[in-house]
Amino acid sequence: MRTIFVLDDDPDQAELMAQAIAGRGRRVRAFSDPIRALAALSAEGADLLIADLSMPWIDGKDVVASAHVRRPELRVFLVSGYPRGAEIAAEEGVPFFPKPVDLQALRTAVEQALDDATRPIQPITR
Repeated sequence: MRTIFVLDDDPDQAELMAQAIAGRGRRVRAFSDPIRALAALSAEGADLLIADLSMPWIDGKDVVASAHVRRPELRVFLVSGYPRGAEIAAEEGVPFFPKPVDLQALRTAVEQALDDATRPIQPITR
């Protein structure tokens, strides 16, 4: 069973993305609170984190950094309506999806990320 965490400060957006990528053999959890998502990541682990870049309390970029401290092998996708979102995702070395998120493209990318066991996972190092 693969576990995916979806994090967006807008609970409706988090749930929409979670429902779009749900499927057989996947456990998808939606979070609107980054602190709770990071706590769950530490306690439970995940195979993929899809995180909004712009959130109150903690920036999505900081969420990615904290997630990789906890789980260096974690794959991450960033989503955002923020104009510099694609640039920031490229700096972080992670896939980016602009808002409104193309749910079919997200589904395809999730399937590829989870099914591609031959691609080595490169931890982000700072």
